Amino acid sequence: MIKVCDAIMGSGKSSAAITLMNENPDRKFIYITPFIEEAKRIRRACPAMHIIEPQKKSEYHGSKTLHTIDLVKEDRNVATTHQAFKYYPDELLDMIREKDYTLIIDESINVFNKIEVDDGDIELLLASGFVEMNDDGVIHLAKDGYRGSKFKNVFSMLRTRDIVKIGEDYFCWQLPPELFLAAPTVYILTYLFEGQELSYLFDMYGIEYEKIGVEKNEDTGQYRFIDHPGKMPAYVADLPNKIRIFDSEKINGIGEDKFALSMSWYGKDKSNVDQIKNNVYNFFNHYMKDVGPKDRMWGVFDTAKSKVKGKGYTKGFVIWNERAKNDYRNKLALAYCSNVFMNPDCVRYFVKNGASVNEDTYALSILIQWVWRSAIRDGHDIDLYIPSSRMRGLLQKWIEDTSKGVRY
Repeated sequence: MIKVCDAIMGSGKSSAAITLMNENPDRKFIYITPFIEEAKRIRRACPAMHIIEPQKKSEYHGSKTLHTIDLVKEDRNVATTHQAFKYYPDELLDMIREKDYTLIIDESINVFNKIEVDDGDIELLLASGFVEMNDDGVIHLAKDGYRGSKFKNVFSMLRTRDIVKIGEDYFCWQLPPELFLAAPTVYILTYLFEGQELSYLFDMYGIEYEKIGVEKNEDTGQYRFIDHPGKMPAYVADLPNKIRIFDSEKINGIGEDKFALSMSWYGKDKSNVDQIKNNVYNFFNHYMKDVGPKDRMWGVFDTAKSKVKGKGYTKGFVIWNERAKNDYRNKLALAYCSNVFMNPDCVRYFVKNGASVNEDTYALSILIQWVWRSAIRDGHDIDLYIPSSRMRGLLQKWIEDTSKGVRY
């Protein structure tokens, strides 16, 4: 059974997971988190579970996966990262199933990862008989034994993942559905799940899940999972006062078009890009001049970073889709310069295969996670410049609705 704890930030999701593990010492767990620092925190919070973090040890040829296989053979509890989880081989998945492990996945994981390979490469591999392609454009390994260097990375991926052609590009499946069907019980801790690629993967394969919530025991202070949505945290009522969205026609006018500040927009009109750089400079150095550089944070697509960076804020860059990191909780003045859309070929692929894609929820999910890297996570007021009218409108509506207790 897959249980999705879809609850707003600050609801106590990871605390509930810690309670679950501490109160069930006879169960076996694998806790999967975006960053190794969080894995260490979980290990410290559950001392009686003797959780192990897989290492790149020489006896395992520098492979965390091989170390994990050994740990699971020994019935050990494990805390590891998303990156390691993505490459669990069938042998390990079979053991997880047989040994009745519970998986806890902190934060959703992207399904696709674009890879650098072109049609000529794939044609050569097909002709050689090393790979095969089905009618849906999914490429899988037909035989192993490749010993060359040119396609070393491609074969490394194909040993655990299929590659799929979507539009003109090739992507590897970061997350085959088998990863979520191996364990008898899987918990996914996230927010706005219906706006995430993992939700669309579940739609494609008809993978069923149930929504659960979190509840705090006021007497003990402990958080626990419950089989229905829990109460919204009290802080949401004050969100309209805590998040001050910058309202200035002078520097917001550039984002009125629905697709302004999208990834393709940054590659078109240089004068527009120059203008957004000037706007961000003015926001930080004039409107927010009382907030020092170390407390400033800005985000944009990595391909546009060099075009938007400027004096007084460059070092405060946080990539546009950052999530889970807690390194920026001092940031008080923010500028989010991206208008987020899913890769259109990926949208068509999901829809073609039976998934229902909501691009606005997808964009909102990414934006909220980025904003919550800042001081708002500790209850401090923040000032936020969002030049895209679409992204600004999505966030404003979410703040208004959420402050009134409306669930997304």
